[in-house]
Amino acid sequence: MKRASYLLFSAFLVLNLTSLSAQPVKRLYLANDDHTDYMWTGNEAQYDTVFVRMIDYYLNQIDSTQNNPDDYQARFNLDGSYWIKTYQKFRSPAQVERLIGRIRTGHISSPLNGLVSTYGGQPTEAVLRGMYYAGQLERQWNLRFRLAVCMENQTLPLGLSSLWAGSGAKYSWRGVCGCASRIPNSSLAHRRNQLYRYMGQDGRSVTMKWYNRPIYNGRTLGGYAEARREKDPKDIVGDMGKVIDDMTAMCDTVSARSAYPFNVAGAFGYGWDDLSTYVSPPFISAAQRYSTPLRKVRVSNEADFFADVDRSYPKLPAEMVSYGNEWDVYPCR
Repeated sequence: MKRASYLLFSAFLVLNLTSLSAQPVKRLYLANDDHTDYMWTGNEAQYDTVFVRMIDYYLNQIDSTQNNPDDYQARFNLDGSYWIKTYQKFRSPAQVERLIGRIRTGHISSPLNGLVSTYGGQPTEAVLRGMYYAGQLERQWNLRFRLAVCMENQTLPLGLSSLWAGSGAKYSWRGVCGCASRIPNSSLAHRRNQLYRYMGQDGRSVTMKWYNRPIYNGRTLGGYAEARREKDPKDIVGDMGKVIDDMTAMCDTVSARSAYPFNVAGAFGYGWDDLSTYVSPPFISAAQRYSTPLRKVRVSNEADFFADVDRSYPKLPAEMVSYGNEWDVYPCR
Protein backbone atom coordinates (compact mmCIF):
# COMPACT_ATOMS: atom_id res chain seq x y z
CA MET A 1 0.00 0.00 0.00
CA LYS A 2 2.81 2.36 0.94
CA ARG A 3 4.67 1.51 -2.27
CA ALA A 4 1.57 2.19 -4.37
CA SER A 5 1.09 5.56 -2.65
CA TYR A 6 4.75 6.42 -3.22
CA LEU A 7 4.51 5.53 -6.92
CA LEU A 8 1.32 7.56 -7.26
CA PHE A 9 2.94 10.57 -5.59
CA SER A 10 6.05 10.20 -7.77
CA ALA A 11 3.94 10.11 -10.92
CA PHE A 12 2.01 13.20 -9.76
CA LEU A 13 5.28 15.03 -9.08
CA VAL A 14 6.73 14.12 -12.48
CA LEU A 15 3.57 15.27 -14.26
CA ASN A 16 3.61 18.60 -12.43
CA LEU A 17 7.31 19.17 -13.08
CA THR A 18 6.81 18.31 -16.75
CA SER A 19 3.90 20.74 -16.95
CA LEU A 20 5.97 23.42 -15.21
CA SER A 21 8.92 22.99 -17.57
CA ALA A 22 6.61 23.17 -20.60
CA GLN A 23 5.33 26.60 -19.65
CA PRO A 24 7.34 29.52 -21.09
CA VAL A 25 9.18 31.68 -18.59
CA LYS A 26 8.06 35.31 -18.64
CA ARG A 27 11.02 37.68 -18.64
CA LEU A 28 10.21 41.00 -17.01
CA TYR A 29 12.50 44.03 -16.98
CA LEU A 30 12.23 46.71 -14.30
CA ALA A 31 14.15 49.86 -15.23
CA ASN A 32 14.95 52.79 -12.94
CA ASP A 33 14.63 55.83 -15.18
CA ASP A 34 14.28 59.33 -13.73
CA HIS A 35 12.09 61.54 -15.93
CA THR A 36 13.62 64.98 -16.51
CA ASP A 37 11.00 67.61 -17.19
CA TYR A 38 13.74 70.23 -17.32
CA MET A 39 12.80 73.44 -15.47
CA TRP A 40 9.41 72.00 -14.45
CA THR A 41 10.25 71.03 -10.87
CA GLY A 42 13.32 73.19 -10.23
CA ASN A 43 15.64 75.79 -11.72
CA GLU A 44 18.89 75.19 -13.59
CA ALA A 45 21.07 75.16 -10.48
CA GLN A 46 18.76 72.69 -8.74
CA TYR A 47 18.74 70.34 -11.72
CA ASP A 48 22.53 70.54 -12.02
CA THR A 49 22.83 69.62 -8.34
CA VAL A 50 20.47 66.64 -8.44
CA PHE A 51 21.94 65.28 -11.68
CA VAL A 52 25.38 65.11 -10.11
CA ARG A 53 24.20 63.81 -6.73
CA MET A 54 22.00 61.14 -8.26
CA ILE A 55 24.77 59.88 -10.51
CA ASP A 56 27.09 59.68 -7.50
CA TYR A 57 24.43 57.80 -5.54
CA TYR A 58 23.74 55.26 -8.28
CA LEU A 59 27.44 54.72 -8.99
CA ASN A 60 27.88 53.84 -5.32
CA GLN A 61 24.87 51.52 -5.46
CA ILE A 62 26.31 49.81 -8.53
CA ASP A 63 29.64 49.28 -6.79
CA SER A 64 27.97 47.85 -3.69
CA THR A 65 25.91 45.30 -5.66
CA GLN A 66 28.40 44.27 -8.34
CA ASN A 67 28.85 40.83 -6.75
CA ASN A 68 25.11 40.09 -6.82
CA PRO A 69 23.72 37.74 -9.48
CA ASP A 70 23.52 39.69 -12.74
CA ASP A 71 19.74 40.19 -12.64
CA TYR A 72 19.96 41.75 -9.17
CA GLN A 73 22.67 44.34 -9.70
CA ALA A 74 21.89 48.04 -9.43
CA ARG A 75 21.38 49.90 -12.72
CA PHE A 76 20.23 53.40 -13.57
CA ASN A 77 18.99 55.01 -16.77
CA LEU A 78 19.64 58.65 -17.58
CA ASP A 79 16.96 60.08 -19.84
CA GLY A 80 19.29 62.53 -21.56
CA SER A 81 22.99 62.97 -22.28
CA TYR A 82 22.80 66.38 -20.57
CA TRP A 83 23.14 64.48 -17.31
CA ILE A 84 26.61 63.36 -18.42
CA LYS A 85 27.52 66.85 -19.62
CA THR A 86 26.58 68.28 -16.23
CA TYR A 87 28.56 65.60 -14.42
CA GLN A 88 31.55 66.37 -16.60
CA LYS A 89 31.24 70.04 -15.66
CA PHE A 90 31.14 69.58 -11.89
CA ARG A 91 33.16 66.43 -11.26
CA SER A 92 36.83 65.53 -11.65
CA PRO A 93 38.25 63.67 -14.67
CA ALA A 94 38.68 60.57 -12.50
CA GLN A 95 35.01 60.69 -11.46
CA VAL A 96 33.94 61.15 -15.08
CA GLU A 97 36.04 58.12 -16.06
CA ARG A 98 34.25 56.14 -13.34
CA LEU A 99 30.89 57.10 -14.86
CA ILE A 100 32.07 56.23 -18.37
CA GLY A 101 33.26 52.87 -17.06
CA ARG A 102 29.77 52.07 -15.76
CA ILE A 103 28.22 53.15 -19.05
CA ARG A 104 30.60 50.75 -20.73
CA THR A 105 29.56 47.85 -18.44
CA GLY A 106 25.87 48.59 -19.03
CA HIS A 107 25.08 49.58 -15.45
CA ILE A 108 24.38 53.18 -16.49
CA SER A 109 22.58 53.89 -19.75
CA SER A 110 21.86 57.09 -21.62
CA PRO A 111 20.08 57.93 -24.88
CA LEU A 112 21.43 59.92 -27.79
CA ASN A 113 19.12 62.86 -27.11
CA GLY A 114 20.16 65.62 -24.72
CA LEU A 115 16.88 66.04 -22.85
CA VAL A 116 13.22 65.12 -23.15
CA SER A 117 11.92 67.19 -26.07
CA THR A 118 8.80 67.78 -28.10
CA TYR A 119 10.14 66.93 -31.53
CA GLY A 120 7.28 67.74 -33.85
CA GLY A 121 8.08 71.46 -33.88
CA GLN A 122 11.84 71.03 -34.39
CA PRO A 123 13.61 71.30 -37.74
CA THR A 124 15.78 68.38 -38.79
CA GLU A 125 18.97 70.25 -37.91
CA ALA A 126 17.81 70.84 -34.34
CA VAL A 127 17.05 67.15 -33.84
CA LEU A 128 20.51 66.21 -35.10
CA ARG A 129 22.29 68.89 -33.09
CA GLY A 130 20.55 67.58 -29.98
CA MET A 131 22.56 64.35 -30.41
CA TYR A 132 25.95 66.00 -31.08
CA TYR A 133 27.24 65.75 -27.51
CA ALA A 134 26.39 62.04 -27.29
CA GLY A 135 28.21 61.58 -30.60
CA GLN A 136 31.27 63.34 -29.19
CA LEU A 137 31.24 60.99 -26.21
CA GLU A 138 30.99 58.00 -28.55
CA ARG A 139 34.09 59.06 -30.45
CA GLN A 140 36.06 60.14 -27.38
CA TRP A 141 35.36 57.03 -25.30
CA ASN A 142 34.60 54.42 -27.98
CA LEU A 143 30.99 54.01 -26.84
CA ARG A 144 27.70 53.49 -28.64
CA PHE A 145 24.41 54.93 -27.42
CA ARG A 146 21.62 52.82 -28.88
CA LEU A 147 18.61 54.45 -27.18
CA ALA A 148 16.71 57.58 -28.19
CA VAL A 149 13.52 58.79 -26.52
CA CYS A 150 10.62 61.17 -27.12
CA MET A 151 8.67 61.21 -23.90
CA GLU A 152 5.38 62.37 -22.33
CA ASN A 153 3.84 64.14 -25.34
CA GLN A 154 0.85 62.17 -26.64
CA THR A 155 1.91 62.54 -30.27
CA LEU A 156 4.88 61.36 -32.32
CA PRO A 157 6.08 62.64 -35.73
CA LEU A 158 6.79 60.21 -38.56
CA GLY A 159 10.30 61.24 -39.64
CA LEU A 160 11.97 61.10 -36.23
CA SER A 161 12.69 57.38 -36.52
CA SER A 162 14.79 57.96 -39.64
CA LEU A 163 16.88 60.65 -37.93
CA TRP A 164 17.41 58.45 -34.89
CA ALA A 165 18.24 55.32 -36.85
CA GLY A 166 20.58 57.25 -39.14
CA SER A 167 22.41 58.51 -36.06
CA GLY A 168 22.91 55.01 -34.67
CA ALA A 169 19.87 54.48 -32.43
CA LYS A 170 18.25 51.05 -32.41
CA TYR A 171 15.68 51.32 -29.62
CA SER A 172 13.12 53.68 -28.15
CA TRP A 173 10.29 53.62 -25.64
CA ARG A 174 7.29 55.85 -25.18
CA GLY A 175 5.41 56.84 -22.07
CA VAL A 176 2.71 59.48 -22.45
CA CYS A 177 1.00 61.76 -19.98
CA GLY A 178 -2.50 62.01 -21.43
CA CYS A 179 -2.74 65.41 -19.77
CA ALA A 180 -3.44 68.91 -21.11
CA SER A 181 -4.40 67.19 -24.33
CA ARG A 182 -7.23 67.16 -26.83
CA ILE A 183 -6.45 63.54 -27.65
CA PRO A 184 -9.05 61.29 -25.96
CA ASN A 185 -7.69 58.96 -23.30
CA SER A 186 -9.58 56.09 -24.92
CA SER A 187 -7.31 56.30 -27.97
CA LEU A 188 -4.23 55.89 -25.77
CA ALA A 189 -5.66 52.73 -24.20
CA HIS A 190 -5.85 50.75 -27.46
CA ARG A 191 -2.82 50.69 -29.71
CA ARG A 192 -2.51 48.63 -32.88
CA ASN A 193 0.94 47.43 -31.75
CA GLN A 194 2.75 47.78 -28.45
CA LEU A 195 6.06 46.40 -29.70
CA TYR A 196 6.89 47.30 -33.28
CA ARG A 197 9.33 48.77 -35.76
CA TYR A 198 8.86 52.54 -35.73
CA MET A 199 9.73 53.16 -39.39
CA GLY A 200 10.34 56.25 -41.49
CA GLN A 201 9.60 56.68 -45.17
CA ASP A 202 13.20 55.78 -46.02
CA GLY A 203 12.74 52.33 -44.47
CA ARG A 204 14.96 53.05 -41.45
CA SER A 205 13.51 52.12 -38.10
CA VAL A 206 14.02 51.61 -34.38
CA THR A 207 12.37 49.03 -32.15
CA MET A 208 9.64 50.83 -30.21
CA LYS A 209 8.02 49.91 -26.90
CA TRP A 210 4.82 51.94 -26.55
CA TYR A 211 2.29 50.28 -24.26
CA ASN A 212 -1.41 50.93 -23.93
CA ARG A 213 -2.03 53.48 -21.20
CA PRO A 214 -5.37 52.46 -19.75
CA ILE A 215 -6.02 55.31 -17.30
CA TYR A 216 -5.17 58.96 -16.89
CA ASN A 217 -2.08 58.54 -14.77
CA GLY A 218 1.59 58.89 -15.67
CA ARG A 219 2.31 56.09 -13.17
CA THR A 220 1.09 53.10 -15.14
CA LEU A 221 2.21 50.94 -18.03
CA GLY A 222 2.17 53.25 -21.02
CA GLY A 223 2.98 56.25 -18.82
CA TYR A 224 6.41 57.68 -18.13
CA ALA A 225 6.74 56.21 -14.63
CA GLU A 226 5.80 52.63 -15.46
CA ALA A 227 7.66 51.10 -12.49
CA ARG A 228 5.52 52.97 -9.97
CA ARG A 229 1.87 52.97 -9.05
CA GLU A 230 1.35 55.17 -5.98
CA LYS A 231 2.49 58.78 -5.86
CA ASP A 232 4.08 58.28 -2.43
CA PRO A 233 4.12 54.54 -1.76
CA LYS A 234 4.66 53.51 1.86
CA ASP A 235 5.93 50.12 0.66
CA ILE A 236 7.95 50.72 -2.51
CA VAL A 237 8.77 47.04 -3.06
CA GLY A 238 5.13 46.05 -2.63
CA ASP A 239 4.13 48.84 -5.00
CA MET A 240 6.53 47.45 -7.60
CA GLY A 241 4.93 44.06 -7.05
CA LYS A 242 1.73 45.52 -8.53
CA VAL A 243 3.72 46.60 -11.60
CA ILE A 244 5.19 43.10 -11.96
CA ASP A 245 1.70 41.58 -11.67
CA ASP A 246 0.49 43.94 -14.41
CA MET A 247 3.30 42.85 -16.72
CA THR A 248 2.71 39.19 -15.92
CA ALA A 249 -0.96 39.50 -16.87
CA MET A 250 -0.13 41.52 -20.00
CA CYS A 251 2.21 38.83 -21.40
CA ASP A 252 -0.36 36.63 -23.11
CA THR A 253 0.89 34.16 -25.69
CA VAL A 254 -2.16 31.92 -25.33
CA SER A 255 -5.25 33.94 -26.25
CA ALA A 256 -6.02 34.12 -29.95
CA ARG A 257 -6.62 37.87 -29.82
CA SER A 258 -3.98 38.77 -27.28
CA ALA A 259 -3.14 42.48 -27.21
CA TYR A 260 0.45 41.61 -26.21
CA PRO A 261 1.51 38.19 -27.55
CA PHE A 262 5.01 38.28 -26.05
CA ASN A 263 6.70 36.71 -23.03
CA VAL A 264 9.02 39.69 -22.61
CA ALA A 265 7.84 42.92 -20.99
CA GLY A 266 9.46 46.00 -19.50
CA ALA A 267 8.31 48.63 -17.01
CA PHE A 268 10.55 51.67 -17.43
CA GLY A 269 10.67 54.81 -15.34
CA TYR A 270 10.20 55.67 -11.70
CA GLY A 271 11.05 59.37 -11.31
CA TRP A 272 7.76 60.72 -12.72
CA ASP A 273 7.82 64.53 -12.08
CA ASP A 274 9.93 64.32 -8.91
CA LEU A 275 13.07 66.43 -8.88
CA SER A 276 15.17 63.50 -7.67
CA THR A 277 14.77 59.84 -6.70
CA TYR A 278 17.04 57.57 -4.67
CA VAL A 279 15.39 54.17 -4.87
CA SER A 280 18.00 51.66 -5.96
CA PRO A 281 17.57 48.98 -3.22
CA PRO A 282 13.80 48.53 -3.81
CA PHE A 283 14.41 47.62 -7.46
CA ILE A 284 16.78 44.86 -6.41
CA SER A 285 14.49 43.64 -3.62
CA ALA A 286 11.48 43.59 -5.98
CA ALA A 287 13.38 41.59 -8.61
CA GLN A 288 14.46 39.08 -5.97
CA ARG A 289 11.10 38.82 -4.20
CA TYR A 290 8.90 38.45 -7.27
CA SER A 291 11.07 36.14 -9.39
CA THR A 292 9.64 32.62 -9.61
CA PRO A 293 10.37 29.51 -11.71
CA LEU A 294 7.94 30.90 -14.30
CA ARG A 295 8.77 34.59 -13.96
CA LYS A 296 12.24 36.07 -14.19
CA VAL A 297 12.49 39.69 -13.03
CA ARG A 298 15.62 41.69 -13.87
CA VAL A 299 16.85 45.14 -12.84
CA SER A 300 17.21 46.58 -16.32
CA ASN A 301 19.25 49.14 -18.21
CA GLU A 302 16.48 49.17 -20.88
CA ALA A 303 18.86 48.07 -23.66
CA ASP A 304 18.84 44.51 -22.24
CA PHE A 305 15.06 44.37 -22.70
CA PHE A 306 15.37 45.34 -26.35
CA ALA A 307 18.21 42.87 -26.93
CA ASP A 308 15.90 40.15 -25.58
CA VAL A 309 13.11 41.32 -27.90
CA ASP A 310 15.48 41.28 -30.89
CA ARG A 311 16.53 37.71 -30.09
CA SER A 312 13.08 36.38 -29.29
CA TYR A 313 10.88 38.28 -31.76
CA PRO A 314 12.93 39.26 -34.83
CA LYS A 315 9.85 39.76 -37.02
CA LEU A 316 7.98 42.54 -35.25
CA PRO A 317 5.33 44.41 -37.24
CA ALA A 318 6.33 47.76 -38.73
CA GLU A 319 4.40 51.03 -38.52
CA MET A 320 5.01 53.90 -40.91
CA VAL A 321 2.49 56.22 -39.31
CA SER A 322 2.48 59.82 -38.16
CA TYR A 323 0.82 60.33 -34.80
CA GLY A 324 0.83 64.06 -35.46
CA ASN A 325 1.78 67.06 -33.34
CA GLU A 326 0.11 68.68 -30.37
CA TRP A 327 2.27 70.13 -27.61
CA ASP A 328 4.91 70.72 -30.27
CA VAL A 329 2.86 73.45 -31.96
CA TYR A 330 1.44 75.21 -28.90
CA PRO A 331 4.44 77.61 -28.62
CA CYS A 332 3.68 78.80 -32.15
CA ARG A 333 0.32 80.29 -31.20
